[in-house]
Parts: sequence; structure tokens; C-alpha cells
Amino acid sequence: MKNFRNLLFILATIFIFELTVTKDANAAACTVTSGVLSEAEIKSGCETTPDLYEVVIYKMYLCTSSPTLPTESATVDLTNCSQVFNNASGTTASIAQNAEVNLTGTYTRPPNGTYTHGYAMMDNTFGITASFQIDGSMDGLSSGSGVYCGTVAGSGSHTKGSGSHTNNSICSSSEITAGKFTETLTHFGGSGDSWTRIGTASNINGTSASISGILVDSNGHLAANEGEVDKLEGRVTFADSITVTDATTSLTMSFNLGEGMSLNSGGGDSIYIGSGPFQAIMSTN
Repeated sequence: MKNFRNLLFILATIFIFELTVTKDANAAACTVTSGVLSEAEIKSGCETTPDLYEVVIYKMYLCTSSPTLPTESATVDLTNCSQVFNNASGTTASIAQNAEVNLTGTYTRPPNGTYTHGYAMMDNTFGITASFQIDGSMDGLSSGSGVYCGTVAGSGSHTKGSGSHTNNSICSSSEITAGKFTETLTHFGGSGDSWTRIGTASNINGTSASISGILVDSNGHLAANEGEVDKLEGRVTFADSITVTDATTSLTMSFNLGEGMSLNSGGGDSIYIGSGPFQAIMSTN
């Protein structure tokens, strides 16, 4: 079923959620003029395209109807789903705009049918790499100032109370080489919000697609508290259903990372870089 390998990464789109210091999970797209972003828009909060995402994936499913999300006493109900990918140890995948993605693991062709939803199980730690130019000077949370900013090599956590990490951006008066910032997610929302274990986003990239991210414990149950968070699961409602028939020989996929990076004020003139939702689009052949 090698021809079906590329279908699987659509399900990985469901876990990337807003990690900005605000609660806005549907911020406006950043205006890009001749490759330059607006300082004013960044300070108000906007979303744009990152250079690269990295995530660890364990299992993926295609579903003929919406799976029931996990509770504190039960795992997700996958009765109407077919598992299409498995790697018990997890496979690391890097996502770039318009680039192919190869996942290492066991692939299974789904039965013929029409699939309206997807479900994925993945790690709650992921990486983001990005660099960009701004029409006004800003300060990096890690170091530097200038109109060229991006992610810095490092790691941090997005947690309740401490909220977003404060060391993920660097700026300079000349072009920079971005590093990969690795973030562990145990909370959806900002530092002042109550602990949020389920995050949602709708109308992704202007489509009817919607996503729900769920923080789960080591048993796959909905985490009862932040200390129990072990992994991230997600459910996607496809903008267009996927039909598999006897004539289906492969599935093709493209990625829309147009809103996959959130930019916001980190206080004063500093810039905060977080992740936002992005979308994979799949069709059968």
C-alpha cells in the first residue's frame, strides 16, 4: 500500500493549534507586502506561513463519521474509523509548504467508503522554524532587535500560569538564520486562562474544515489535570469528504501552511512566535 503513504499526513494537521499569548484561535492572516510583514498587525496578532513544522506521529485513522472524543474514563471511540498508519515508537515528520512528507511505519489501505473525518495520535512536543522581515524594528524575546526576526534554536513549554515561553524569537538589523524551537504543549490558551485541555478551530484557511485537539494521559483518556498530559490527539472534519473505491490507486496531497504560524506582541516591541492551525488537502486518484 505504498501508494497510500501520502494520504496519512492529512491527519497530522489536526494538532497544530494556537499557542499565542492571546485566546484568539482564529486570528486574521498577516498582510505580506513584497515579502514584508506589518509590525502593527503583528502587535495585534496575526497568522502567516512558517518555514517548517516538525511533529512525532504514532497512529492515524480515517473515519466515516465523527469519532466521539475521549473522556477522563474512556478512550476515543473509533468504531467508525479505519487505522491507516501505525508506528508504536513514533515517527518524526517535517512539514514544509508544498513539500512531500514521508512517514516511517506500517500503512494499511482503508476499506472502500466515504470518509468525512480523521483522527491522529501524536506527541505533544513539536518544532517550528521560521524567519521573516517586518516593516518596523522589533525586539527578539531571546536577543537582538531589528526588522529581521525568526525562531531561535531552543525549547520551552506552553503551560497554564507561565503560559507561553519567553525565549523563542531573535531579531537583527540583517537577515538571520532561524533555528528550530521545540515546544511542549500542556495547555491551550494564554497564561491568564484557566487550564484548557481541548482546543478547537473552525473555517481553517477559509474552508469548512474544523479541528479539535485533545490533551490525553498515558492511557489515552482525557487528561484530568496538567500534570497528567502525556500526548496529543486530534479530530479533523474534512472540508471535502474522501471517497475510496476499487478504482482508487493513490491519494495525492498538498499542504496549506498559510495560517500555520502565529505572531503577536511579547510585550512592548518584542515579538512572540507561536504555532497556528494549518491544513492538508487530499484527493483520490
